[in-house]
Order: sequence, then structure tokens, then C-alpha cells
Amino acid sequence: MGSDRNEHEPEEYDPEEEFRDPESDSLTIPSVSTEDAGDGLRSEIRADIEEDRASEPLIPTDETDVPPELLETFWALVLVINGALLTLSLGVLFLVFEGVSRVSGVLLVVGLVLTGFAVRRYRNYQRRDDASPDADSTPEPSTAPPADQDEEVDGDEETS
Repeated sequence: MGSDRNEHEPEEYDPEEEFRDPESDSLTIPSVSTEDAGDGLRSEIRADIEEDRASEPLIPTDETDVPPELLETFWALVLVINGALLTLSLGVLFLVFEGVSRVSGVLLVVGLVLTGFAVRRYRNYQRRDDASPDADSTPEPSTAPPADQDEEVDGDEETS
């Protein structure tokens, strides 16, 4: 099949034509003048950036603000939940594409076991955290009467 162009059609505009190099078979990239962007301003900005980097780190490396038990539990849960999601997803995919098979069953069971393990570990940590007394969260003594003694009952009051 030849060209579908009619001889009366105008030539199509080629946006790259003005950048073609007649001596080679490639495009030439125009250069941009950088004379206006003085080196003085650039060095001042660079000095400010380096000063900010030296004064305070972008990511704090001190991990003392998190208790080590919480940090260990967090990362353990992250790994277990990731494993559970992976095995459950693969189990469902094998189940859908291969039908009921031993591989899909094993993957689904492993995923459910890992999910149960993650829930159990999370609840155990919550119980330990709730049971441990914190120095910051000690309740202040209250002067209010206990909840079951809010109102005194006199013999003169009517009961309904």
C-alpha cells in the first residue's frame, strides 16, 4: 500500500524540523544561557542549605522516645501481618485460578494462623500496657463521692 496522501493536501507541520541538523541524522538541542543566574546567589543558597543540614537532622536518630517493648511488638506485628496478607492473597489467587487444591488450602490456613497470632499478640500487649501503672497517668485523688452514693436517701422522700 502506498501513501494515502492526496497531492492537493498541504505538507504536515513537523515541530522538530527547526531543530534538525542537516550535517547529521539527529536532532540538535538548543543551549540555554545561564549567565543571568549569578554564582553569588547560588553560593548563598547552598551555604544556607548546608547550615540548616548541620544544625538539625532531617530524621531523628534517637529512639529513646519509644519503649523498646513497644518497638519490638510493633515490628513483630508488621512482619506477621505482612506475612498473613501475602499468604491469604496467594491462597485466594490459587483458589480462584487453580480451584480447590492443597496449595491454596495450605496458604489460606497459614494466613489465618498468622492473622490469629497477630491479633493475640496485639491483645496481649494491650493487656500488659493497660495493667502496667504509668507514672504520668496516675489518677489524682478525687473529693467527689463514689458513684453509688451520689444522692442520700432520706425517709421523707417519696419513692415511686
